Amino acid sequence: MARCVLHPGRESVAAIFGRNYCSICRDGMTAARGRVDRHVEPKDCFIWYVSNDNWQPITGTGCAHWVSHQLGVHAGGAGDCCLAGFTYRVPILVHSRTRVASISQVRANDIWASPTLDHTGLVIRVGPPAHAGGNPVITIRHDSSRQGRVAENDFATYFHGHGSFYR
Repeated sequence: MARCVLHPGRESVAAIFGRNYCSICRDGMTAARGRVDRHVEPKDCFIWYVSNDNWQPITGTGCAHWVSHQLGVHAGGAGDCCLAGFTYRVPILVHSRTRVASISQVRANDIWASPTLDHTGLVIRVGPPAHAGGNPVITIRHDSSRQGRVAENDFATYFHGHGSFYR
């Protein structure tokens, strides 16, 4: 008989993201998912076990979580990952990546991060400069709490051309 990974004295009633959980954990997860901010994607795993049968949404905005799911990033320890094992903090997401040396070298699927490492997104398009000698036109897709959804924005306009790129 399978047992709950958090409560070995309890029988497992559900396998969630490959791990067995008891009915109290399953019900706590369901309730916590209902409290995840509307803009966070994906929602099902953006929860964590706090203690004493208490499940809560992960604190934060979800931007690194979304990028990690897109790129399959499982970095950091157990306290740094969502229920499905994906990283949810910007500094951990970019820590093992190489910084792109020049904006002219940015390409699709590079990670963009704000100067303070409190927001991140994924480069989805790089176009030619709008004028001779200018920077390429870069479009970033990101889980935006301000816009309430996963959004696409121009790097130069929306992000004011600030931040770093990582590969």
